[in-house]
Amino acid sequence: MIKTIKQIAILGLGFFGKSILDELLDLKVKVLIIDKDREVIDTYKDVSAQAVVVDILTVENLRKILPESTDAVIIDMGDKIEAAILATSYCAKLHIKIIVVKAETEALGEILELVGATKVVFPNKEAAKRVTPLLLSSALLMYLPVSRTLSIAELAIPVSVIGKTLIEAELRKKYHLNLISIRDPDEEFVSCAPDYRFKSGDIGLFSGSDEDLNHFVGFIPEQSAAAAEEPHTLRERFFNLFRKK
Repeated sequence: MIKTIKQIAILGLGFFGKSILDELLDLKVKVLIIDKDREVIDTYKDVSAQAVVVDILTVENLRKILPESTDAVIIDMGDKIEAAILATSYCAKLHIKIIVVKAETEALGEILELVGATKVVFPNKEAAKRVTPLLLSSALLMYLPVSRTLSIAELAIPVSVIGKTLIEAELRKKYHLNLISIRDPDEEFVSCAPDYRFKSGDIGLFSGSDEDLNHFVGFIPEQSAAAAEEPHTLRERFFNLFRKK
């Protein structure tokens, strides 16, 4: 059963916390903002959100402040790592079902998950992941990583399929890609019929792996052997210390 979130608390109004708040204010959801800086809180005094100024955060303070109906908590303590860990732990002890926490590093992210975070967000890292591919290929117009093995990308249709229908292009068979929709430079994205014939200037919205997306537009990024062997997670790096001994 899908439950609608109606009450959200934001602990800390760093850049990420403020960005979430600005989005939530346009929705029909109750928002409680908590920060130790009264000046920051005062900037939102005219909006439809409850606000509390708390200098020292403890589990007892949170128990008194957070409504029992709180469905989710967003935590952004800026660069205060200890405060982020403690706030996450306190929310977990209060049995908040959804705890979203901002982190700058994977190491901190894993610690936050250990103490109770249900979702860790890396704003800087995720922004870099979206922007970097756009710098490397002029055929790539929009890029959204969904997971390690799946991305959604807006691509200029390559010459290799121009003039072919969707069936003739055999996108799934040859490139392992799914075409979500298609548009030309002056139109909105629309669904693509099997007999649609690709033309110059078309832009497609595709889903697939980074490797397959790059192969489709003829771009293969170079990667050093060292980078290819670099472990991705803190856990992998930890275990590798013992494998090398």
